[in-house]
Amino acid sequence: MVAVGSLPSGSLIAQPTAAGLPETKRFGLDYKWQVLLCTVIGTFMTMLDSTIVNIALPKMAAVFAVSLSDVQLVVTSYMLALAVIIPATGYLSDTLGVKRLYLVTMALFTGGSLLCGLAWSNDSMIVFRIIQGLGGGMMGPLGMTMLYKAVPLKERNSVMGLYGVPLILAPVLGPTLGGYIVEYLDWRIIFTLNVPLGIIGILLGSAMLRESEIIRNLIFDWKGFILSAVGFSTLLLGLSDGTSDGWTSTKVEALIATGVISLIAWVWVELSVPQPLVELRLFADPTFSIAMAVTFVLTIGLFGSQLLVPVFLQSYRGLGAAEAGLITMAQALAILPMMPLAGRLTDRFGARPLLLIGLPLVALSNWQFTTVDLSTSDWTLRWMLAFRGVTLGLVMMPSMTTAMNAAPAHLLSRASSLTNVSRQVFGSFGAAIFVTLLQSRMRFHQAVLTQGATPDNFAIAQMFAQAQQWVASQGGSGADGQRLAMLALYKQLMMTVAVEAFQDVYRVVAALTLFAVVPALLLRSARRARPKDDQSAIHAMGD
Repeated sequence: MVAVGSLPSGSLIAQPTAAGLPETKRFGLDYKWQVLLCTVIGTFMTMLDSTIVNIALPKMAAVFAVSLSDVQLVVTSYMLALAVIIPATGYLSDTLGVKRLYLVTMALFTGGSLLCGLAWSNDSMIVFRIIQGLGGGMMGPLGMTMLYKAVPLKERNSVMGLYGVPLILAPVLGPTLGGYIVEYLDWRIIFTLNVPLGIIGILLGSAMLRESEIIRNLIFDWKGFILSAVGFSTLLLGLSDGTSDGWTSTKVEALIATGVISLIAWVWVELSVPQPLVELRLFADPTFSIAMAVTFVLTIGLFGSQLLVPVFLQSYRGLGAAEAGLITMAQALAILPMMPLAGRLTDRFGARPLLLIGLPLVALSNWQFTTVDLSTSDWTLRWMLAFRGVTLGLVMMPSMTTAMNAAPAHLLSRASSLTNVSRQVFGSFGAAIFVTLLQSRMRFHQAVLTQGATPDNFAIAQMFAQAQQWVASQGGSGADGQRLAMLALYKQLMMTVAVEAFQDVYRVVAALTLFAVVPALLLRSARRARPKDDQSAIHAMGD
């Protein structure tokens, strides 16, 4: 038996819990639906904010009279705030209460959003984004914790399937909505639109949510907090800068080395202290570890491949952000009905059958993008994205809920923090990997195609002859015709290079997704928590 995270000695201040209240309905809704309503608002806002702000960066750079590299700190500061605060969410929720902390984080995010909309300089925007990120980083883990405590185990997958809808919809909706706001309205609305939603969320949370148990005399793990803050922030920053500055640059190597060393030290501290900031001993449970391994592969594939299609559409098809968003939205719309359905199927059959069926389908849906080129129609792309959305909706939530279901009842807040910070790292890791792979394959194909682009090539010779004839008919010289032909040749060459590189990356995405079948084969359903464990908050995991 592996004992995991026994509660520290300290007094428990008993608060009413969903399980212990005879009253099951307020405001005409079961308590689990009240919690879902409150948490979906916060989750939607924070996830929307993760992508919608990127569209406004060029506009902000012009307004604040700074370079794009300076205004990029607006995104980086938010990301670093998330990395710092998420690991501390479990401790703060145990000591302050989940409801109280959730309302504080909602107020922080809402107030930070308002301040961002009023920012007068790039420096002030960076400070306000940090405030926004400190609130936004905790809302996801807190929402999952409240839901898992309010929903019976047999219904968790179904309810979490509904909770997962904004997790998928908001990031895809962000570029489309952001592009429309920046082009036709005022870019500041990107931030201020959170204010009315945040106020509604605070009012609903105050009226509907119940407070959790508060644990006194907890010791804050300062070593773990500092090491996790340094480790996660430098690692995420290194992964983000690596795609632009190059992986061999001194700055990127220093950031990644600092992150890796800090996280190794952090793991050692968390496994040696009696009251760790993040309960890494959860990985002692095979179900939790295997489910997280599947989530790791899926998140890398999702974030990486989700980044590639908009880049392809905007950089090589010449579409704007809003136009590209309208195409990629097909994936999000297809996921919407699948998430609740997958939750119900998981409740009935377990996660393992869905993963074993769904993962090969996800691999197939990614493989279809190996045929995409510049002539692929928008509607064909929409159908491809819709098919991938259906398959992703079948597998994403079962893997996440299986990991959370494996956690003991009294460690739900710590498990939620762990899964959320992991998802942040997995997503950044996936984006960095696939952007780097795309650049590498483009260099490879450019080198190969350049070798064949010689004057004795019939197609090239014909292109030069046609260009010179057209320029001559317009009164130009032979040199002008040659320059025009060289420009056309280079453009066509780079388009071909981009298409072949994108196809190569999707081959890797498909293979990686198929590889996730291996841990899925080993997956078993999480052991159902005993009612006694829920009441006493003493639980051991793993046999």
